[in-house]
Order: sequence, then structure tokens, then C-alpha cells
Amino acid sequence: MSVPTPPVPLAGASGAPATVPPFDQVAVRVAPGRDLVVRLPGVLLVAGVTTSPAGPATAPVRPALVGWGPAPVPAAPVAAPAGDAHVGELVTLCRRVSAAGSRAPGRRLHEELRGWLLTVTDPPSFAVAAATEDGLALVLVGGGTAEVPDLGLRLTPAEGEELANGTPVLDRFVTWPPAALHLSAGSPADTAPHPLADLEAGAVPGAAAVLAPAPAPAAAGPVPTGTTQLRLPAPHVTPPPMPPPPRPAVPTPPVRPAEVVAPPAPPHDHAAHDHAHHGDHAAHGHAAPPPVAPVPPPVEPAPPPVELPAPKKSALLFGDAAPPEPRREPLPMPGAEPAASAPAGEPEDERPQVKGIRCKNGHLNDPRAGFCALCGIRTTQQTAVLVEGPRPPLGLLVFDDGATVSLDTDYLVGREPETDERVASGQLRPLLVVDPTGGVSRHHAEIRLEGWDVLLVDTGSANGTLVAPRGAPGWSSLVPDQPIRLTPGTAVRMGGRQFAFESPHGGF
Repeated sequence: MSVPTPPVPLAGASGAPATVPPFDQVAVRVAPGRDLVVRLPGVLLVAGVTTSPAGPATAPVRPALVGWGPAPVPAAPVAAPAGDAHVGELVTLCRRVSAAGSRAPGRRLHEELRGWLLTVTDPPSFAVAAATEDGLALVLVGGGTAEVPDLGLRLTPAEGEELANGTPVLDRFVTWPPAALHLSAGSPADTAPHPLADLEAGAVPGAAAVLAPAPAPAAAGPVPTGTTQLRLPAPHVTPPPMPPPPRPAVPTPPVRPAEVVAPPAPPHDHAAHDHAHHGDHAAHGHAAPPPVAPVPPPVEPAPPPVELPAPKKSALLFGDAAPPEPRREPLPMPGAEPAASAPAGEPEDERPQVKGIRCKNGHLNDPRAGFCALCGIRTTQQTAVLVEGPRPPLGLLVFDDGATVSLDTDYLVGREPETDERVASGQLRPLLVVDPTGGVSRHHAEIRLEGWDVLLVDTGSANGTLVAPRGAPGWSSLVPDQPIRLTPGTAVRMGGRQFAFESPHGGF
């Protein structure tokens, strides 16, 4: 059984460290069944497998063995997997994308499956979950389902779209759920998966795969220098009694050094007499008396604390009389109109106002969307009443060099967009596109935001503008000055440059 480990940091495009969810470290349990469960680096697949009917029982030809008794009765044949060729193609595609070496192959696998499904007339039922940089990529086809029973969430292909052959398909980018994720191809599970089972890699038979939630990262750094580590006792062990803290030593007053003060000169000369007296003692063999050490003066006691007078209730710092307090404005009355001199409130939101439906978390969404673009919950849970609010960004333009542009206003795209009068007046925002081939005009195209729609208009460029919606077999040229509505996944080509339009508000 694999042990969950913290996520590995990965450098993103912006240079800041990003964190890839530990897709390959979490446990995957398999419910018994006849379908196929495949786990690869960054990919988890559950594919439906049809079974061929059992043939007639025929007695096998066996050699006679002496002493082994009668030949056993042949067992009835059981149904065997039918070896669907499309299932093999699906597994091979997942292996090829996983072997590319990316830790988060979800977005690439999403595009590869889109192209593969367009070439298959009768695809099998399957459910795929692959890791992305910030969550999971889910693809459900036929009877495939993805659900989080602990949260009451369930996704089916019926909530997506139908292919040209009538097969329902749901492809969506979601966040990593905080509970177990169940993937199945539509077959019922016979029994619950064993709690100790953990599919680390490979392909095994099963009816469903249960992907455990990602563990919370626990970064354990080195202990700083000079830090004392303490080992706490177990909860059931009584800690030993702590010794009483040592008593602080009573500080002794510092002893001042003895100050030798020269005595004042006597009125008469005793020095000669003393010298003569000591000389007489020395002459008679008597030793001179030892010098007497000066006695330090006694330490003076600390002066008693000065008692301050009781504080007054009010006192002036200066002797002058206090100036009269200016008259205050009366308090506002409920329902009264605000005064003209009232301070201005917060600045109003200058974003365009649009009508939409709010989810239960208060996020404003396109009325045509079935799920919230921010939290992913179903918007149909709320009453379908249109409310007006500031319009959020309607998507991103992802260029071929990795640059992204948020669509929150109208843009003028070109080689020199700042030379246009509408850009100088602030009506349009310039979007500079550098093309080494010279195929981008000075004012090539406009991107307009009307309501919840993103429109692309070719402004009469010299080389034209090509578009290809998601799943289209080829490019088509735009008619100048005729806007078209961009849908999520649409690719746009201008000269030698290309970008794609992505939006969480689309899909319709």
C-alpha cells in the first residue's frame, strides 16, 4: 500500500512555485466487476468491457492416467471479455499521453480524447480522471459516471453534449474534491472495494475505481539553530512532577569603596613630634604599628517614596481658561435625506452591468450556464430570477507563446493598435501582437464584449483572420466587419500568430 507524501513543488510559467496535487500518491481502490480499471502516471481510467456469450460445453480430450481415478466432469464455460478494439485504442492513447512525462497530463489528454472520439463510430463507455495543474480533468462517455457520494455530487454524460453519432460526452475541468471520487463505466459494483486494496499501477478487472482525497501537505523544515527540541509524553503517561523553581537570590547592596579623606592640617606642627616618636621606637627595637584600614562609611537607606497627590477629576495643563467647545452637527435621523456636506461613500464599480443568475454563494453567472463558473455548483438550484450586477471577466485569450489576456473590456488587436483614435480616447484597450512574418496588420481585429458574449470582428486586415471552433475539421475565414461569437476552445489565427479562447462561462 502506498504511503501518501506531500506534493512536489513545480515551477510554473510565471516563475512562482506551484504545487501539483499528489495524483500518483493517493490510494485507488477497485470494486469487483467485469470492466477494466487502468491506472497510469497522472491518469485513472475505467472502461466498459462487453463479454462474449458462453459456448457449448465440450469434453476436452485428455490422456488417460493410470491410478488417478475417473476423469472429472468438465466445468461449464463462463463468459469471457470480448476484446473490443476500441478499448485497446483507448488504453493505448492514455498510455501514450502518460508516457510523455508530464506530471499533469489532464489538459493534453482532454484534447487527445476529443480528437479520438471524432474518429470512432461506436466508442465504449468509459470515465477518465487526469491530473491538471490546479485540479482534475474529467471525461465521461456513454455510461461513464463520476460522483462524490460524501458530498452528494454526481456527473453523467447527459449533462454534456452529443457527438455526431449521438454518443453523449461530458468533458470538464474541476477542482480536486475533498472526499473520495468514484469513477465507473456504468456497470453496477458487486461488492464494496476492500479497504486494504490499493492499485498503484497497471490494469485490473473491476466495476469502479475509488480515488481517495489528496492528503493535506505537511512541510517539515529543518529545526532552526539554537532551538531546543522537547519530546512530549504520550497522552496515557503521567508526566513526572516538575521541580520547584529556584528562589531568586536576594541582591546585596553594593559596597562603596572606602574613600580616604586627608585630615585637615593641625594648627600646630605635630608631624615632627610624631616622626621623632616613631624614630625613638625604631631605635629601641620596637616595630612600627600596622596601618589601620579605613572603615567604609555606612550605607545610607533609600529615601522613602514620595506620595503624589490624588488625581483630580479635571485639570488644565495651562492656567488659561479652556476654549468653548464648537457646536456639533446633529445626529442623522432615520429616513432623513443625507446632508449635502456628507462625505462621499465608496467609489462605484465601473464595470458594465449585466443581468444574470446568482448561485447560492452569490456569484453572478450567465443565464444560459448550468453551473457556476467560480464554485462549480449547479445554478438551477436557485430561482431563475435575473438580477443585475457587475460583469465578471468572460474568459482568457491563450497565445501560442504562453501569454494570457483576461477579457474584461473591449480590445483592438494588431501590430500598432495604439495609433487608433479609439485607443487614444479610451474606448478600446490596445492588444499588441508581434508577428515576425509580418502577417498581422496595424489594426487587425476587434474583440467586443456584449452582454455575456465575446465577439470577434476582422477590421479589414490585409491577410484576413482564420477561426476554427473546437472539433472543426479545418479553418474558416472571417468576413470583414461581420462579428462572430467565440465559443470556448475556438482557435484564432492572424498571420503567423495563433491564440485560443477559453472561458468558464461557455459550453453552450
